[in-house]
Amino acid sequence: MSTKTIIIDPGHGMSNRRSGVFDPGAVAAGVREADIALDWTNELRGILQAAGHKVVRTRRDHADPAPVGKRAGIAKQYGGEVMISFHCNCADGRAHGTETFYRGDGNRAMAAKLNEAVAEVLGTKSRGAKTEAQSQHSSLAVLSFKQCYLVELGFIDNSNDRVKMLDAGLRRKACEALAKILTSS
Repeated sequence: MSTKTIIIDPGHGMSNRRSGVFDPGAVAAGVREADIALDWTNELRGILQAAGHKVVRTRRDHADPAPVGKRAGIAKQYGGEVMISFHCNCADGRAHGTETFYRGDGNRAMAAKLNEAVAEVLGTKSRGAKTEAQSQHSSLAVLSFKQCYLVELGFIDNSNDRVKMLDAGLRRKACEALAKILTSS
């Protein structure tokens, strides 16, 4: 088995948008997006490292400053072969499901595989793989890395999605599925 260098980006956190200011991301029912993203990152990291892969996180904890505009550069600096960024959506409490954003036609198939793996394990609606132009932003900074996928795990303000994203057993199974996909490409 060949080893890979995989970059994992837990969305939001310290200095994400402004230096010295913690960005919790979306918050619902006292749960912060930044916490979910970090939990998923650390779970996936452990699985990948146990399999012998090199893993770099764009931030290690909530005190580690990681400006969003520099995260793709971290992936390049460490020779990343693939990057995954974890996030949670937020809307009106009724929207639900998992979706994955990508840049460039060459990344569509991998984005679809990652998205389906998470949706299947969590039991969430698959909202599909989408281009960054289909996101709420005109561009997503992390997607400037050549092979990066931004996974919106679910909607933090939807109680069903939130419970699933917080479930340690489901997180473990989903990260195991993600690890297989990330290391087989």
